[in-house]
Formats: sequence, structure tokens, C-alpha cells
Amino acid sequence: MSWLLKRGRVEPKTSSEKRHSVASSNTSLTPSQLDLAIRDLLKLNPPRNRCEEFCRGNPITSSGKRKQLVKMVSIVMIPVAVLTGLTANTFFATFTNYVQSSDIRATLLYSVELGSVIHYLQEERDMSALYLSSIEEKTKSLLLQRYPETDRSLEKLTFWTTGPTLTRTEFQSKDRFLSYLNRHRYELDTLNQTVTMELQMYTTLIRVFITWLYDAVTEDQSGSIWRSLVAYQEVIIAKEYMGLERALGTIFYATGTFPSQDVYLWFSESQDVTNATFLSARRYSDLVHALYDENVNGNEMLLGVLGRMRAEIRRNDLEGRGSVKMAQWWFNNMTIYMDLLLETQQELAVEITQMLDQRQATNLQKMVAISIVFVCVFVVSAIIIYAVYSLTDEIQKYSITLAERTKALNKEKKRTDTLLYQMLPKSVADLLKSNEEVNAENYTEATIFFSDIQGFTQISARSSPVQVVQMLNGLYSCLDDRIAQYDVYKVETIGDAYMVVSGIPKLNGHRHAVEIGSMALDLLGNINRLEIPHLPGTKFKLRIGCHTGSVVAGVVGTKMPRYCLFGETVSIAAKMESLGKPSRIHLSQTTYDALLGRDGFRLEEREDDMARRDRELQMFFKGYVHTYWLLGKEGMPNRLSSTVGKASTSESSASEERMHLDDDVPVRGKAVIIM
Repeated sequence: MSWLLKRGRVEPKTSSEKRHSVASSNTSLTPSQLDLAIRDLLKLNPPRNRCEEFCRGNPITSSGKRKQLVKMVSIVMIPVAVLTGLTANTFFATFTNYVQSSDIRATLLYSVELGSVIHYLQEERDMSALYLSSIEEKTKSLLLQRYPETDRSLEKLTFWTTGPTLTRTEFQSKDRFLSYLNRHRYELDTLNQTVTMELQMYTTLIRVFITWLYDAVTEDQSGSIWRSLVAYQEVIIAKEYMGLERALGTIFYATGTFPSQDVYLWFSESQDVTNATFLSARRYSDLVHALYDENVNGNEMLLGVLGRMRAEIRRNDLEGRGSVKMAQWWFNNMTIYMDLLLETQQELAVEITQMLDQRQATNLQKMVAISIVFVCVFVVSAIIIYAVYSLTDEIQKYSITLAERTKALNKEKKRTDTLLYQMLPKSVADLLKSNEEVNAENYTEATIFFSDIQGFTQISARSSPVQVVQMLNGLYSCLDDRIAQYDVYKVETIGDAYMVVSGIPKLNGHRHAVEIGSMALDLLGNINRLEIPHLPGTKFKLRIGCHTGSVVAGVVGTKMPRYCLFGETVSIAAKMESLGKPSRIHLSQTTYDALLGRDGFRLEEREDDMARRDRELQMFFKGYVHTYWLLGKEGMPNRLSSTVGKASTSESSASEERMHLDDDVPVRGKAVIIM
């Protein structure tokens, strides 16, 4: 059968192979296989730096899912955490203000209680001084009326400070202080106490309570109310020094003079401190000034009388003409004035209390609002976290599905590439896949191998089509396995013809003839032992022809592209095969020259049937040519005979040879397309 009339071989898959292929492509991947598939997928587009690697992550693999979920939840939780922190900080600040307002309110109430104690102690001090300096007994009853009021104010104290006053035993507790005060009252007539000593004793006690008053209010606790609280304290201090002024003035009017120059200076100091302290209170708070003006409005006459009496006391010119009546008048007028300050003090306390209540109400409203916002933030945070978790889980499920499909697609792509690389050279196939144009290329030197099955026509006549297909499939599978060991490229199988080339498309210098020669010897050695499956005892016999020369190679067609070889070298190689002998390797002169003296090849010139061979070759080449047998190679088993065996040639062999001589052979100059 002519090699030009043969068709491409068919190697269909069996039904079991098809089922296995489908099952393998549809089977779900194991976690380890999936991770490997994902890593292969990620390697196609690797991150450029660590930052990009961290931002992109690997959200599909088993370990990457947890990391990606943590990153997404963390990113979402950052603003939520900031908002929660700001809300909590605002709530804490508001709660602190609320607590501080409560503490300040309690401190203010405590200050009012201390102010009441100081007020009644001042009155008791002044009446005690008046009693000691008076020559009339009726002042004793006035003094006794002050004792219960002082005791009641002490009993109303909600807190008794002991820290800074532990050095004074009488201040260690409220009961001990009351006991000390009652003992002094009881022993007043027997102590021989002077007026100055009495004033100093009560003043010392009052100064302790004033110290408690100062310690009760600090700037860091009271905040914006601090100025009003300081003004309130200054009013109390001013009233204290005014009370001392009242007592000393009472002594002056009762005796007509001051007991000593020190007492006079004490009066002057008290008066000056009173004026300065009250002025300071009005500067700290405009409310003090407004309340004072409101309370003294309509009492201008009282202020004028007190001004004249103060000037008289400062002049100290009564010259001993004392008067209990004048003393009582001074005492009563100063008491009225001090009551005006007391009203200012009390109204200021009420105003501060209202401010604190309003601030507490505002803080309470803020805390309620912030609590609602915090609850909303907490609920929204939970919803966001759940939504992010669900979204991440869905994305990961989709990514896993995508990875499985990508893995299956890559698997099918590899199969397609494998099939494509079987049809076309890899370099050419890669160019076609890149939509690049593949131009025809001229190779100055390459070696082409042709083989054919001896007696294929008779074998086909004795076989069914299925048996023929199975026979060729087994034969070419064996050949394909063997040629993979050499630097050659299988061009095509057409029926029982097998075409291989070396040096195309991958250049290998001058080793193409060596690779083809070694491969031809290897194929013959293996095929000579291979039997036809459905014809036991019948072995395959190959005719092999080789030729070396220049070849033009290129891709022809677009729908089903073919890698084709053009030129006389193809025709000559085919002629070498058709004029060869079974189980022999027929070489042309150029192939013989390329193998001569290389790698231990054993070559022999062909001498059998010279007349017929010379006739055919001379007709084809337009002149006399020499051809050769390739007998073996050092290091490879020698299964070839050095003689052709003319006498043993049977009639059937001669008939078969005649059949091959009658085949159409390409003539010089005609392009031969082989895929």
C-alpha cells in the first residue's frame, strides 16, 4: 500500500477509559488536593511584597480561611471598637461628672452645715465676750440662749472630720467636742477667763471648722462649680472675721476702750480681712455681688450707722466711757448685717445646689442616651460581625467551588495541551496558543525516518477492522514509548507508516542522524519480538528508510492546523523505506556520511538485487547512487544479519516487493506534506 494513499491512524478511547476520565474530572477534591490546587493557582499571580501578601492573603485554603476571617472581622471591628471606646469614654466622663456632682452636692450640704456651726459658734463667742466684759447680769441669759442653738447645729453635722485635727483631743469625735464645749461653759465663771482669752479660745475652735471647710472643696473635684464654691467659702470667712469684729467692738463699747493695743490691732485686722475677703468673694462669683446688693437694698441706714460706729471704734476715743447699751446696739446692728451675709450665704448655697441638680439631671440624661447608643452599638456590632462572618463564609465557599472548577479546568487544560503537543511541536503549539503567526522555517539539515509494516495488505485482508485498529494501536504505542528516549519528534502515523524526524523543530547540531540511527536500531530490536495479537506466531516486520537533508517546516491550515514537512528529503526518505527490506534499516548516502565513524555504528553498503534497485534509484535521482544498511551499534544488541539472503527469498517476498515497486512515489520537485 502506498504511503501517499494511507490515512491517519485512529486511536479511540475505550468506554472504560472514557468513564474513568469523566469520573476523575467530576470527583470532588480532598482538602489536601484542594490546598495544592489553590497554591498552584496563587503561584500564577504571586504577591510582589509582604504588604501585598498580607493584604491579599490566601482566603481559600483551610488555614487561610481562619486568617482571612480574623482579618475581615478585625478590619470591621476597628471602627466599631473606636466608636465603642469613644462611647465608653464619654459615658465614663459623664458618669464621673455625675458622681462628682453628687459628691459636690454632699460637700455643699456639709459646707452649709459647717457654716451653720461656725455661725452659732460666732454668736456664742460674741455673747460670751459681751458677758465677760459687761457689768450687767442680764447678758448671762442672752449667752445661755445661744448654747442650745450651737449644740443643735453640731448635732446636724452629717460628717465629722478627724484627719488633720487628731492632735487636738477635743476634736477626735463629736461627743468629745460637745463634752469639751459644755465643760468650758460650765466653768466659765470660775476660770477667771479674760475677754481676750475667751475670744481666742472660740476663734481657735472656729478656725478648725474653717479648715474643714477649705479641705472639703478642691478644684479637681468641683470642676466648673469651683469658683462658686470658693465664693461661698469666702462669704463664710468674711462673716467669721465680721463676727470677730463684732465681738471686739462689743468689748470696746462695753468698757469704753480696748484692753490692750494688741486687741485694737486685732479689731483693725479683722475689719480689713472682712472687707478684702468679701471683695474676693464678689470677684469669684457675680452671683455673690447680685445677692448682696439684693439683700442690703433698703438697709442703707444700717450701713451708714455701722460705718460711723466702725470709724468711732477705729479712732478709739471714748476714754473709758463704756456703755452696755451702746455695746448691745453695736452688737444688734452687726448681727443684722451679719444676718444679711448669712442670707447671701444661704441663697448662694441654694443657687449652687440648683446648678448641681441641673448638671446632675443633664449628666443623667447623657448617661441614658449614651447607654442607649452603647446598646445600639453593641447590637449593631453583633449584627456586623455575624454579617461579615456569613459573607466571609459565603466568599470562601464560592472560592472553594471556584478552586475546584479551576483545578478541573487546569486538569482538562493539561489534557488538551498534551493532545495538542502530540499533534504539533510544543514550541509551535505555544505560539499558536498565543495567537502569534507561525512562519515556515527552512532547516538546512535534518534526518527523516520512515517505517512500514511488511505485508500489511495481506494482514489487513485476514483481519477485521477492529483487529486492524487494535493491532496498529499496540504497535504504535510500543513505538511511541521507545522514541521518547531519543531527541526526535514524531511527525505522523498514516496507516501502517510511521514518520519521525530529528533536528526539527528543536535543533540539535549534527546529532540528528545519530539520534535517528540509534532509535531505528532500538525499534527494530523491540518490534522483532512483538507478535500480532490476533495472529499468534506471526511477528511484525518493519521496513525502515532514513535520509538526511534540508527540509522546510511550517503550519498549514487554521481549522485543523498541521505541522508539515516539505522538500525532496521527505520523498527520498520515503523511497528509502519503500526500497528497503523487512527488518532492515535502509540509509541514503547523506545519512551514511553523517553516521560514518560516529558512536560505533556498523554500516554496510547494499549489494543485493542491484539491477532493480539501481533502476529505481537512477530513475528517481537522475543518476547512479549508493545506499547502505545500518547493521548495529556498539553497546546495543546485534539482531541484524550482514547478508540479505538472496537465495532464500521466497516467491511471496518477491511478489510483495513488486507490489511496493508499483506504488506511486513522489517525484523530484514535488512538495510532500506530512503531518
